[in-house]
Order: sequence, then structure tokens, then C-alpha cells
Amino acid sequence: MVGPAFADPAGPGGPTMPSESDLQDARDAEAAAAGDVAALEARLAELTAQVDALYIQAAKAIEAYNGARLLLEQATAAEQTARAAAQERADEAEQARIALGRMASATYSQGGQLAGVGLVLGAEDGQALYEGMGALRAVTRSQLTIAERARDAREAADDAAAEAATALADRTAAAEQADAARAVAEAAVAGQERAVAAVEDQRSTALAQLAVARGTTVALEQQRQDALAAEQEQAEQEAAEQDQPPAPTSTPSVGPPDDPTVPVEPGPPPQPTTEPSPPPTSQPPVVPEPPPVVPSPSPEPTVEPDPPAPPEEPDPPASGAQAAIDYAYAQVGKPYEWGADGPNSFDCSGLTMRAWQAGGVDLPHWSVAQAQAVDRVSYSDLRPGDLIFWSDNGQAAGVYHVGLYIGDGRMIHAPRPGKDVEVQNVFYWIDPSFYGRV
Repeated sequence: MVGPAFADPAGPGGPTMPSESDLQDARDAEAAAAGDVAALEARLAELTAQVDALYIQAAKAIEAYNGARLLLEQATAAEQTARAAAQERADEAEQARIALGRMASATYSQGGQLAGVGLVLGAEDGQALYEGMGALRAVTRSQLTIAERARDAREAADDAAAEAATALADRTAAAEQADAARAVAEAAVAGQERAVAAVEDQRSTALAQLAVARGTTVALEQQRQDALAAEQEQAEQEAAEQDQPPAPTSTPSVGPPDDPTVPVEPGPPPQPTTEPSPPPTSQPPVVPEPPPVVPSPSPEPTVEPDPPAPPEEPDPPASGAQAAIDYAYAQVGKPYEWGADGPNSFDCSGLTMRAWQAGGVDLPHWSVAQAQAVDRVSYSDLRPGDLIFWSDNGQAAGVYHVGLYIGDGRMIHAPRPGKDVEVQNVFYWIDPSFYGRV
């Protein structure tokens, strides 16, 4: 920072006056300092955006690995089913082959086709010939049925074996895909950690330079950046809440006239009716009787506290949601580990999967599949237990992060490598893409 310069005294003992050049130098120094501050602020914003982009790249790679692993599990199950079916068909074919062999052996021992000819030639009369021909036809049909069954069983066994071979090839390909996805995820996480460390170093340098330009300290500048981030979160949350319908706040005031929150207003009306009644003394016997009838509305406020109960019915979360939230709370503080689903560490979709498993719902360990399994809701309709998704294209196919909503604009999630499961504001980072109800 350039300090003020002064001109020569106007005369002996006279006041010192800065020259026009001195004033211009001061103005230039102030403008340069302001420019430095603006440039450093922009640099900090740029570095923050770079960190966000690095986190997103790593999150995408991790969730792609989770997806490949899920496909491998499905391919493995399909291959096991196909193998079991192939074995069953093979056993049936073997039994049919044995039956066919027995039939051939019996036919041979009985003289084969010549036995049938002898049966016909040896008939003593027409009735015996007719009966012999019928027996021959029955034996022939039985033999034909056994032969057809053996043939069909063999064909079914061959088809099942081919399906099992295809399923095995699919499982092998899925395993290779999962291995490749794991390698990509490992490289993405390692690269992200190195890049984030480098960016954080640059950010620390920029903060120090900003502190010098402003004449403050690094700690104060960090506080200021945190405060700006908090203001941004608040602004984003308020913007999202603008879509919230006024029904929840208006329902208590729109209750029935004798709602327990309004008894003060209906109270005064009966008193004006009772006060004018005492003045007419000419009708004392008639006046005392109406007052006991007027207090009858008083029990109504005691009966009316029941109506407020209905509004509480929509408030409770969906079935199992509280159990999911309780489970997620119990995991707060446990480390993030990509591909993990407990009990000692979690990634984002592993946490939401286990939480809702505690709530009685099976979700896959993949944020994309979880997004495909829910019904979308708006922010204004969010209920505790709903899922919050971040996507690079606004669709389920682009999802790379998921959290569990717990109410009051907060969520529980497993953020990223190097962090722990935490309770966080929904808008603490990039705005969520959409929300879903399990």
C-alpha cells in the first residue's frame, strides 16, 4: 500500500499541502488495492468451483462403481439360476435316457418286433387276434412316448446349458466391468485428493493476499468467506421455500369458529347480552334464567381441543421413515468410505440404503437406482425420510450423490472421502437436483 506523500511546506512554519501528483498517487494506490481485492475474490470463487467440480467427478466415478457392482450381483444371481436350471434339465434328460434304455432292453428280451408278429400269427380266432393287435398298439404307443420324452428332455437340457453358458459370459463381463469401474474410482479419488490439496494451497495463498490487500488477517478473511457461504445457503433455502404452499400456516387460523385458539373473541359477545339484562329490574324473575343458559357454550372450548389433532396426521413421516432417520443419526461421525455400506463406514448410497433397510424398505446400493425407485416430490412437499438427489443432468441417470432429509431444511449424508457422516443444511453445497419419496 503506498503511503501518502506531502509537498514542500508553503513557507517557513506554514502548513504542508499535498500536491496534485501526491493526491493522484494516493487515488491510484487505493484503486489498485480495490482491484487486487476484487481479483482475489474472483480467484477464491474460481478455486471453490474447481473443488466442487473435483468432488463431483470423484462422486460420479464412485457411483459408477456402485452401479457396476450392482449389475455384477444381478448377473451372478442370473448365472446361478441358469446353472441350477441346466442341472435340473440334465437330470431329467438322464432319467428319460435310462427309461428309454430299459424299454429297449425289455423289447429286445421279448423278441422285439418279431414278438409282435408272433402274437398276431399265433391268434387262434378273431377275438384273440383283435386283443393281440390292441396290446401291440398299446405297447408301441408307450414306447413312442418314452422315446419322445427322452428326446424332449435332451433338447431342454441342451437349451438350458446354452442359457447357463450365456449367463456365465454375462457374469464374467460384469465382473470385468466392475473391476474396471473400481480402478477408475480409485484413480478418480486419488486424483481428486491430490488436486484438492493443490487447490486448497492456492486458496490459502489467495486468502493471505486478500488479508494484506484489505489490511485484515487471514482468520478474519476466512470468517468472512464462511459468512458469505452461509448467506448464500440461506438465500437458496428461502428461494426454494417460496414454492411452499401456505396451507400449513393457515390451517390453524382457518379452523372452526369455536376453535380453542379463538375463544377470546366469542367470549365477549355473551357478556354484552348479560350486562344489559341486569338494568331492566322490572323483570327480575325473567333475567336470572337466561344467564345460566348462556354459559352453556363455555364447555365447547373444552371439547374443541380435539380438532387440532387431525392436522398432526399428515405431519408424521411415511411408514418406516422415523426408523430410517434414527438409523442415520446413529451413524453420524462415522467415516466416509466409497463402496461401503456399514457398519463402520459408508458412502452416500450405502448410508441411505441401510437407513431405509432399517425402515423396512430394500433399496439398491446405487444412487441412480435409488432415484429410479422413488416418487418425485417438490421441496415444499418434503417430509422427513425423503431422499435428496444431486444430478449432472437433472435426471436419475445423472445422479452422483444422495442424502436423507430429516426436516427443518436439514439432511444426514455421507459427503465424500476424508469427511464423516454429518448433519448438514440441504443447501450447504450445490443446489439439489430433485427430491424423492420412498
